Amino acid sequence: MQSWHWSATLAVEFAAIFLFILVFGYLLPCGQSYYAYFVRKDEEKDKRRIQERRPTGKQIRRELRLSMVTITIFAAMGTVLFEMYKVGWTSIYRDINAYPLWYLPVSFFLCLVVHDTFFYWTHRFMHWRPVFKYFHLGHHRSVSPTPWAIYAFQPLEAVTQFLGIMLIVVFIPLHPIALLAFLTWDTVVNVAGHTGYEMVPKWLSRNPIFKGFNTVTHHDNHHTNMKVNFGAFFNVWDRWMGTFLEDEPVENPESSRSAVPKPALLRSERASSERVSGERVSGERVSSERVSGERAGSDWPGERRPRPGSASLLASPKPQRR
Repeated sequence: MQSWHWSATLAVEFAAIFLFILVFGYLLPCGQSYYAYFVRKDEEKDKRRIQERRPTGKQIRRELRLSMVTITIFAAMGTVLFEMYKVGWTSIYRDINAYPLWYLPVSFFLCLVVHDTFFYWTHRFMHWRPVFKYFHLGHHRSVSPTPWAIYAFQPLEAVTQFLGIMLIVVFIPLHPIALLAFLTWDTVVNVAGHTGYEMVPKWLSRNPIFKGFNTVTHHDNHHTNMKVNFGAFFNVWDRWMGTFLEDEPVENPESSRSAVPKPALLRSERASSERVSGERVSGERVSSERVSGERAGSDWPGERRPRPGSASLLASPKPQRR
């Protein structure tokens, strides 16, 4: 009888967490963003489009399918995490007076820093050639992503992503307010980064105070050039490790693509011509990179830092309008 009761409790917890992630972490934020940028026609907004490529119906269906699998995995792992909370194996505290009030924003910032560090290095690992097709290939099939791609992960990547959340909840003392604020910010940044439309004005992104924060273009560049911009919220690790690509466009892409210097990458990363997915997108075949388990990714372990002063400008630039 107790076993049945425990199983029923787990089923209810799983269903509740699944619906919470599905509705508040996926359908509402992604649906609102998709409607605003892909359904409503706005010429002013279209000027901020980063790529000329447009997503296809096949791509969006794939993003939705992979995201549903990811949400199921997140819900299962979230149920485990909730059970850990119930027995006191996390660092969540409910009494807001248990820590000084100034610790609330500090704990929020700690979450950002820890998650960004975890994300950068696991992201780099998932681009390592021997594991790329098992972890990260599915996400990079979306060369020109939509908001529906925020959870378009393969199962191993989904598990890895949620492990980062579990580590934060277990080791960093957090009030539910700080945890909810972090999860909300993570969702907002993730959705924005997959819209394909730049939202941050240049005067702000170039400000010394905000220069360490990623923009939409930074992550969009990663979808067209898989050797750069691995960070989530910040670009500090990318700058330190020589994988940073600024969000400046190339002025004359038609005539100068071959003349654009390669990014300051770790030396053993191969700059071989790669293609992404081989799908036709808006009538053109994407041929700048190749996403396959055998060709994409990098020979990451044992790489060395680049020489100081190495160039760091290479992207699949936005073609000039004709």
